[in-house]
Amino acid sequence: MQDDALNRPGVCCVIGAGDATGSAVARRFAREGHTVCVARRNAAALQPLVDGIAAQGGQARAYALDARREEQVSAFFDQVESEVGPIEVVVFNVGGNVRFPILETTAQKYFKV
Repeated sequence: MQDDALNRPGVCCVIGAGDATGSAVARRFAREGHTVCVARRNAAALQPLVDGIAAQGGQARAYALDARREEQVSAFFDQVESEVGPIEVVVFNVGGNVRFPILETTAQKYFKV
C-alpha cells in the first residue's frame, strides 16, 4: 500500500501574490491540491485570497515578505519548510508595475520595482 502523502501535491510558494496574476496562480495551485504559501510585503492584504482558497476547500497561508531582502527570502523558505513541509513549486511574481523609460531609471524606481 502506497503512502497517501507521496501522492498528494506538495507546497507551492507564490512570492508576489498580488491582486491579479499572483493570486490567480495561487488559486490554481490550491485547486490542484497544493498547500499554497503566498507572500507579499503586506500580509494583511493576502487575507481575502487565503479566505477564498479555504472557502474552496484548499489550504493557504499568508506571509509578509519583502522579496528585495535576501535574508527575508531565506527566512521565508526556512519557515515554510519547517512549519508546512517541503517546497515543490516556487513562483516568483514580483513587480512594482511602474512604467518608465530605462534612461529615466533612478535608484529609487529600481528598488521599488
